Amino acid sequence: MAGPSAHGQHNKAHKAGRNAGRKGGARPSVKSGAKAAAGKAQRHLQAKHDRGRRREELLAQRRAGGPPRVVALLPLSADVDVERVWSGLLAVCSGAPAQDVARAAKMNEDVPAGRARVPTTVAAPGRPRMRLTFLPPPRDRGDPLAIVDLGAAAEVVLLLLPGDDVAATSGAAVDGAGERALGVLRHLGLPSCVAVVAGAPGAGLKQRAAAKKRAAAALDAQGVGEARVAPLDGDADAAALLRALCDLRPALPGWRRHRPMLLAQAAVYTPASAGAAADAPGGLALTGYVRGLGLSAAQLVHVPGAGDFQVDRIEAALEPRFGSDLGSGLQSESGHAEVLASAEPAAREPLVRENGPDPLAGEQTWPTEEELQEAEAAGCARRRRLPAGTSEYQAAWILDDDEGDDLDSNDDVQPGGAGRGVAMEAEAAGGEPGSADGGGGADDWPDDQRTKAGDERMETDEASSEADAAEAKRRWRAQQDDASFPDEVETPVGVAARERFAKYRGLKSWRTSAWDAKEGLPREYARIFAFQNPRRMQKRAAAAAAAVGAPGDALGVSAGTYVTLHLAAVPAAAAEAVVRRVTDSQQGAAAPLMATGLLQHESRLSVLNFAIRKAAGFEAPLPNKAPLLYVTGLRTFEARPIFSTDEPQAAKFKLERFLHAGRQAVASVVAPIAYAPLPLLAFQRAPDGSLHLAAHGALRGADPDRVVLKKAVLTGCPTRVHKAKAVVRWMFHDPADVRWFRPLELWTKGGRRGRIREPLGTHGALKALFDGHVGQQDTVCASLFKRAFPVWPADMRFA
Repeated sequence: MAGPSAHGQHNKAHKAGRNAGRKGGARPSVKSGAKAAAGKAQRHLQAKHDRGRRREELLAQRRAGGPPRVVALLPLSADVDVERVWSGLLAVCSGAPAQDVARAAKMNEDVPAGRARVPTTVAAPGRPRMRLTFLPPPRDRGDPLAIVDLGAAAEVVLLLLPGDDVAATSGAAVDGAGERALGVLRHLGLPSCVAVVAGAPGAGLKQRAAAKKRAAAALDAQGVGEARVAPLDGDADAAALLRALCDLRPALPGWRRHRPMLLAQAAVYTPASAGAAADAPGGLALTGYVRGLGLSAAQLVHVPGAGDFQVDRIEAALEPRFGSDLGSGLQSESGHAEVLASAEPAAREPLVRENGPDPLAGEQTWPTEEELQEAEAAGCARRRRLPAGTSEYQAAWILDDDEGDDLDSNDDVQPGGAGRGVAMEAEAAGGEPGSADGGGGADDWPDDQRTKAGDERMETDEASSEADAAEAKRRWRAQQDDASFPDEVETPVGVAARERFAKYRGLKSWRTSAWDAKEGLPREYARIFAFQNPRRMQKRAAAAAAAVGAPGDALGVSAGTYVTLHLAAVPAAAAEAVVRRVTDSQQGAAAPLMATGLLQHESRLSVLNFAIRKAAGFEAPLPNKAPLLYVTGLRTFEARPIFSTDEPQAAKFKLERFLHAGRQAVASVVAPIAYAPLPLLAFQRAPDGSLHLAAHGALRGADPDRVVLKKAVLTGCPTRVHKAKAVVRWMFHDPADVRWFRPLELWTKGGRRGRIREPLGTHGALKALFDGHVGQQDTVCASLFKRAFPVWPADMRFA
């Protein structure tokens, strides 16, 4: 058979470019010539310069020493011998046998064995400038807040896994508590992790290799990622692990790198002056190393459990020295404290939570005489409850406590509504809020009545448990209905639809119809703050925080400095709680306390929007405005978020009545301003007080102008159909409602569009005309919209 040339195949000639026919020939290649060679050499030179700069920075960091590296221990299984791991690591650092260290830790028999493990700072063997602070594992691995505090303080987390064959055969490499702890750390932002396989002493090479493979597979199944797996069977393995910890460069999450932090090692409260009240604010002093960025005396500091406070001054503290002896501890010396940084009151960041609105800032018009007379007549016609003997002049100065509000109850039955009504009725009757009959407490009753009261209380508890079960069942049904028939509501029979949906309006098009973000705002929105350009403000705040501690900065101290931070105007109760927390943490009975320096404007209220997803292991319904415990790493506070759809580049967002599994939504709450990146963990409190991870996500930003619309779909059934005409029933129950909602556009689930022509009869039926044939089995719908706003917080501390 002949080749391709026999069939007349001719390959197309290569063209040298668009300039082939021009003078000078083909266009020169960018990969040839002296210019390209110079560019390549320049890139190589720049890469060499970057490597040298990073090497110099690392060497300077090692020479300077810096603060001790915080290493936290977290057992992932109950089969791990934590005491042997803890004693083995400290024994290598102290140079003493592990048995002597464990015996010294348990010398006091009155103290439990778990209480002997306290935060300990030691010098690394062979590297006197390298120090390590070991944090013991939490006493209760099932407490997610303790895991959060441990993860926020640690720079390196040692994940302890069992290495014996018994744990391998039982499949308990990571138990349930370990999985939940890893999930919390993963959503919070994992620091550098090292997996430690604590096997039996004297294990063979084959057993050690098998244990490392099991540990790597278990961590890979938990989504930890690439983590170094190190065995720990004896002193040699402990020494190798310590060398690896010294050479490791910790990788911290972004929200910890962008803010200054201080791990409190001591706390002292100074009460107010002698002439002040007992509960007057005083001073709180926290001692520790400044970590992350530099700390400024002009910025605010957030203390967990207490709130936000201004800095009075930053003093230099005597840095503790750690020798090779484990029992030496801190070596204190007397000396005068040097003030490193202080700011004038005018130069400090103002501690402002709410905006002070001016009620006279808007446009004002003076009422006419007719309006004044009508208002006076309406005030006289209204009956007012006044104290006996009150004159008209005195009554004019008494304001009315109007309970009627313009807020929406979310059109859903909220839990606890009946109990709240009974309490209000009892309080109005003159009794205690907790007693429905208005009588006294149970302590004032005779003994026989106390017995009856106890029986009634048991019956009440049983009734409340049955009510909780019924409420949970109702939520399940509501969630299923919302998933099957989203946004569909029933038109009430006893109430006119024009009154029930008076705050709703129709939209011609969801995409193109405009909705003014400043229209119909509640009064509380005048007390929040908003940025004209949030991205620019975040860049300015980050730049100002990065410049703290520079050589020319007189108001701040650099990272790695051991200081005593004095906070001003701290309430006595909050300060005493912080002192107890720090004392317990130093004794190993509580999680460590991390004080965080806030960026600019991070104490002012605004509307925060979080991208959120339902947790994988949480199956209970999560309705809109359900009370949740928000943990952002920076703050921990109670919130009742509203959920909305997460649609990029949209002007309006639809309210979600439930947070469904597998869908990403946006949760909006009123909280202090924060800058991304910032994680979110939402916990739901069970009736027994335990916390369960309900959702997790990340901060999107602060935007009060996000328009969240609640959609209500009214449905009807076509009873008589003739081509494009139909008679629709059960959408309304009154002809006046039909005439009121006549401008609404109708649509069917089959894809037809139509309009209301006129009412029919006296029971709310209507005649409708559509753009095509309507099926008898189709459903006729009408959409109404209303803007929804986040719930105003009850506690303004956000501690």
